[in-house]
Amino acid sequence: MGKLFEIEYEKIFKPETMTALKGKSGESLKQMLGNKSLMQTLMSSKEILDEIIEAEKPHRDVLSQIAVDMVTQAYPIIDYANIRIDAKIEDNINLSSSEDETPVEDANTPEALKAKRRIINGITQGASIRGSFAFYLFKEYLDLLDDSLVDKYGEILKQVFGIYDDENAIAMMLAALEQGQKMAGGESEMVYDEEADQFVVKARAICFPMLVHEIVKGLYEIVGTQGFGKDKEQNKAIIGAVDKLPNEPRDLQYGKFIYDALNDLYVESNIDDARVRELFFTEVYKLGENEFINFIENLINDKLTTIQKQWAMGEMKAIEKDLKKDDTGLEDLDEYDVESEQDIKEFIQFMREYKQPLQEAEYQGRKVQLGKPMQGDIKKFKVYVKNPKGKVVKVNFGFGGSSAKGKRMNIKKNNPERRKAFRARHNCDSPGPRTKARYWSCRKW
Repeated sequence: MGKLFEIEYEKIFKPETMTALKGKSGESLKQMLGNKSLMQTLMSSKEILDEIIEAEKPHRDVLSQIAVDMVTQAYPIIDYANIRIDAKIEDNINLSSSEDETPVEDANTPEALKAKRRIINGITQGASIRGSFAFYLFKEYLDLLDDSLVDKYGEILKQVFGIYDDENAIAMMLAALEQGQKMAGGESEMVYDEEADQFVVKARAICFPMLVHEIVKGLYEIVGTQGFGKDKEQNKAIIGAVDKLPNEPRDLQYGKFIYDALNDLYVESNIDDARVRELFFTEVYKLGENEFINFIENLINDKLTTIQKQWAMGEMKAIEKDLKKDDTGLEDLDEYDVESEQDIKEFIQFMREYKQPLQEAEYQGRKVQLGKPMQGDIKKFKVYVKNPKGKVVKVNFGFGGSSAKGKRMNIKKNNPERRKAFRARHNCDSPGPRTKARYWSCRKW
């Protein structure tokens, strides 16, 4: 890969891929704007936007809450990952902090890393465009406020995002940006609240559909963090080189089609759990830069190799399985088993580190010790704990006992990458209540 300089898509992708993206953009332009000229579209969108803002004024607080509820319902990963959303419709939009550091470019940053970041930014923008139309899920509630809003929302989104498929409009936007003009109808940012130990999406916009767009964008910015490496200074340099306003028009133009290709792969898996989609995206983002670019390029051109397709489907199935374990709490955890000799060492070490006081309680008519993992019967280990209601319950965890049926599986706990992957998949930094198997399995990792 040669020098990208401005990290342009034409220099990232092969001509075949750009032809496919531009073809999709041309089709999108016809679907979104029809036969309207650019000038007609700009005049029409301003008129509709003014009508929307005026109609929304008495309902801004309610609409802001609906936007949060709607996105949370459409993207269950938000609740699963304990992401907080701070979203408001308001006139004056400015989330930028005076204390924010200005990223500095580094000429030594690998070109492939910058290219990867640019593609992820495009996917983020694409996801936010597609997610903006989720307001149709709440049509009945929106109609109670004003039954003209839904049609106007649909029209404004088609026009606002449709112009990003118009080359003349993009040229005009780039010229305006060069002159320092701001054209945003909203802003979003993701921050990490260390005190609450959770990600927060902050979003502000001048109207409801733009607020939904910004919330989804903030969510996918969190997902996009998985594309960074461990070198914080290098990450800052990548952001400085790639995350620029002049890049946004092309990200909005092409990103939606890259997102569509990834989302279609999720749909093809026939998995009925939307959380898998975002978690699968994080696994794609974790690929090495060259492997990532090759995967995305083949995906766009519908030319995934057999190995790439098998990897993708396998990852999604594995994620689905892990989510089911988290949801049920007591499902078979056989993949977390260890060899018997190593198991003894790890169990002894676990008990040495376990500092919580032990208590006795009654379980099914007999005395048991709370909080003390021990040899299991149904599963490899068992532990008795009190649930939030104060009832003593038995938690079975680990591979073994009668559920193993003579099978053995090895865990790669001593492998740093496997350990990291396990803890990330199960959100072991916040393992949940002591009454769930995930809590105890995370402690052993």
